[in-house]
Amino acid sequence: MPNIIVPDTTRCAGCLTCMLCCSFRFENMFKLSAARIKVKKLVNQPNEFGIIFTPECDGCGICVRYCPYEALTRRKEKVALPTPSLIWQGTAGV
Repeated sequence: MPNIIVPDTTRCAGCLTCMLCCSFRFENMFKLSAARIKVKKLVNQPNEFGIIFTPECDGCGICVRYCPYEALTRRKEKVALPTPSLIWQGTAGV
């Protein structure tokens, strides 16, 4: 099951610790542009930040582990797969 990172933007302080940890984990350098998680200040909400995950994010959870404000949590995502008979009917033209 894939890991899903769930942000709580009301707890995010915009410290960018998650971005720094992510970039170091995957690129071996502290470089904000290399992070797979992005934290951006919201334009209409002066004290809130948006948290965005890039397509390269694999849900490893390094950001969850080091967030000092507990603004991120990780959970296992259950994925429902179609039954083989439904796949067969759909591909066989029945």
